[in-house]
Amino acid sequence: MIDSFAQRAYPEYNFCVPVIRRAHGVIELGDYTLSPSPGFETVQWFIALDGSMCADQASRLGAQQLNLPLALIRNLVDHGFRSGALIDAHHPPSSLRWVNNRGRERMHTDLACVQKHNIDYSNALGLSDAAEIIDHRNNTLIDVVGQGPLARAVYRIGLDSGFQFTQQRSLASFVIFVSNSHPHTFDHENSHLCNLPHLHVATRMDNATIGPLVIPDSSSCFRCAHLHRCDTSPDWMQVDLQWRRQTNSGQSDAILTHYTALHALLIIRHWIDGTALTNTLWSAKLPWPRFDPQNAPPHPLCGCQLHGSTPTATT
Repeated sequence: MIDSFAQRAYPEYNFCVPVIRRAHGVIELGDYTLSPSPGFETVQWFIALDGSMCADQASRLGAQQLNLPLALIRNLVDHGFRSGALIDAHHPPSSLRWVNNRGRERMHTDLACVQKHNIDYSNALGLSDAAEIIDHRNNTLIDVVGQGPLARAVYRIGLDSGFQFTQQRSLASFVIFVSNSHPHTFDHENSHLCNLPHLHVATRMDNATIGPLVIPDSSSCFRCAHLHRCDTSPDWMQVDLQWRRQTNSGQSDAILTHYTALHALLIIRHWIDGTALTNTLWSAKLPWPRFDPQNAPPHPLCGCQLHGSTPTATT
């Protein structure tokens, strides 16, 4: 753990991450194995951390009380934060003041997951607080454009997962365009005018497609995907026009609908957290849907890159 974090973070035990004792004295924080394994008294000291002291002070006092090397205690505290078993009591998410009860109930779990998967505790320059990441998620407003079961699933699952939505484009930071006619058809004719990051999502019957995730002037767009399809299927322009007339004539399998909404929201959360999965399409099909990524580069005839830099896919 870097010194600056140890001096500003106040470790408090996260009750959502239990201490698991396994054979041969192995100790796990949740499913995170500690090495070396601490003794019983050390574990009790760890569980009793209440956020009253910064990590540096707590480690020094713990080393004295337990008569153990300071480096060993610092290592334990470091693993505590990396595993999510310790959270910073002095820097809780500010959005905790206004999120609903469901959001407050899962806050400790969300913090633990962010600490395990989003924070590099060895990077002194790029070290973010878990609270900052949670707040950024909670403060990002999303506009869902479209109707039907898939749009409703995106909205309902998103609300249950902590996403925030708006119907005012001026307040939104991201837009989801939901199509109903066919997974390869973009129902929204003016989507190319959207200057916000946006994502296309579509399902019909047993097929689903997500993407591309569009960063205007920086990545491939919906029209790029359409032009690539025309290249591989010369009659696609006529097929596309026929499918556009079927917007309200069909739905998709209910489980596939919800699975697609869930995967789309996961892609958007990656974008919120700073990883834009651009220049990519994801497709899935029953009976065992799995969203496999496919390369979706800019099309040379599209023109969406004229005012941007050369795009690179982020994976």
